[in-house]
Amino acid sequence: MAGLEEQIKKLALDSGAASVGISTVDRLGSEPSMDPNYVLPGARSLVSFYIPLDGDIIRRFLGKEDQEAMEDHDAQVYKRLFRIGEKIKGLLESEGFKAAVPEPNVDYRHKDSKEYKRISYKRRQGFVDWMAKGGNRVNNALRKKLAPTLADHFMKNDWNLTPSFSHRYGVVAAGLGSIGWSGNVMTPEYGSRVYLETVLTDAELKSDPMLEENPCDGCRICVKVCQAGFINMKEKDSVTIGGREFVHNKKGHNLRCTIVCAGFSGQSKYKGWSTWSPGRFELPEDQQELERAWREFMAKNLGRNNWYSHVLGNVIHHTEYGMIRRLEKRHRVTCGNCQLVCWKTRQERLENYDILVESGEILEGPGFTFVRAKNRI
Repeated sequence: MAGLEEQIKKLALDSGAASVGISTVDRLGSEPSMDPNYVLPGARSLVSFYIPLDGDIIRRFLGKEDQEAMEDHDAQVYKRLFRIGEKIKGLLESEGFKAAVPEPNVDYRHKDSKEYKRISYKRRQGFVDWMAKGGNRVNNALRKKLAPTLADHFMKNDWNLTPSFSHRYGVVAAGLGSIGWSGNVMTPEYGSRVYLETVLTDAELKSDPMLEENPCDGCRICVKVCQAGFINMKEKDSVTIGGREFVHNKKGHNLRCTIVCAGFSGQSKYKGWSTWSPGRFELPEDQQELERAWREFMAKNLGRNNWYSHVLGNVIHHTEYGMIRRLEKRHRVTCGNCQLVCWKTRQERLENYDILVESGEILEGPGFTFVRAKNRI
């Protein structure tokens, strides 16, 4: 009879994972999001696996041809990953072990804080949605008056967005990939166009060897496709996994990525092309100036029936429910460029970059729809 490790891998691959690896938790370093005990106290091992994103869908998304297909694909892959994780968890539990499956994305530790729980989701969501609606003159005046207070509330959020467990570190520990310059996982087979999942368990499993060579060749195309200026071209940072140092860029303020990926800004650093967002919030370079400008921006737009107020309502829904349990199709995939352009070969990455920068801009149409415009410079 096959050992437990072999059973786990067969189950993952038969269920749709492209690759699966195992590691003991002692390979994990000191980063807060590497601590498996947050999710499963007493965790001893982890099982990591991934599913690649469809290249054809990605290129239609980068080329501003089809956003909805990418959005549907995004949701389907995340759900498939979670289902595979649940199957592995079931197998481990049937053998008498404990296991836990952190959700594959938007599963943050700040959800357990008193500050976050102080205002219930239902009240938070309902209030922001009310703020985004048009109304009579009296109601609109009240919305405008309340907007600064609501903006102050959201500035108190934990913008570090520490995940319950960082799947990218689990994938590296399990030998499936390495850390690229962007900070995303790079796999030998697919580059960074993969979504990840991890199962944590108190079973003592045998570790697979870690990947010897880093598939990232330092091309820096990830820097050139980030409208937020979140990824640094030269400054370095590093993380230690399995006793090895993995060097990546020194990232900017997390708000930079949040603002662009959430859809508040589709064009800031580079002109002539945009993400799939019609938002045009200009991100200042200075960190403190960024926080001030962001607060003022929210206070200005929260009481209006516009794109930005609706995006904030979508973000609250998305943050509360994550990718698996969300009740409505409110999340819109507008970016992810640093991950989506980075395929296996440099030639593929250059082709993806050309597709993106020649794709034009997304502008806002009636009823918060998207309108594609050709390059204007």
